[in-house]
Parts: sequence; structure tokens; C-alpha cells
Amino acid sequence: MKVKKEVVRYLSKRIVDRLTEKQAIEFDCDVESVVDIVEGAIVNDLAVEDRLNDEVKAILAEQEGSLGENNINYRKMFQMVKNKLARERGLIL
Repeated sequence: MKVKKEVVRYLSKRIVDRLTEKQAIEFDCDVESVVDIVEGAIVNDLAVEDRLNDEVKAILAEQEGSLGENNINYRKMFQMVKNKLARERGLIL
């Protein structure tokens, strides 16, 4: 995960605080439980990109020989494959 856990926690708290201030949400449980739910949603969303990155790495590892032979830029190819898979799956990164 590219974002540190502490940052995700901080952002989760800020989101809940802001929504509470704006009276956009109501809850019967304690605030920390709501922050935990928001944090979990963010972590799950970030994990989608991590899994996609791992999948792209695996695809490119299979093609490693041809990438070198054809002088193809790994970074550029990584981003192209990632964008293609994200588009096919309807992911917003």
C-alpha cells in the first residue's frame, strides 16, 4: 500500500469529523467505530490497486525476455498494461 496506515487513519477521522460537522451522517455507535469502517473502506480500495500492480508485474515478468529484446521501456509498459486492465475492469485509480 502506497499510503501509510497512519495517513489512512488520519484521513478517516477527518472524513468522519467533516461529515458529522455537516450533519451528513448520523450513527448510534461511537465515533471510533465509524472511523474504523471508513478506514476499512479506504484500505480495501487501496488494496485493489495493489493487487492490480501485482498482476501487471506478473504479466510483465512472463514477457521479460521480449521486453528486453525489443528495447521496450518497462515503466511505460507497466503503466500501459495497468491502464488497460483498469479500463477493462471499470476501476478508477
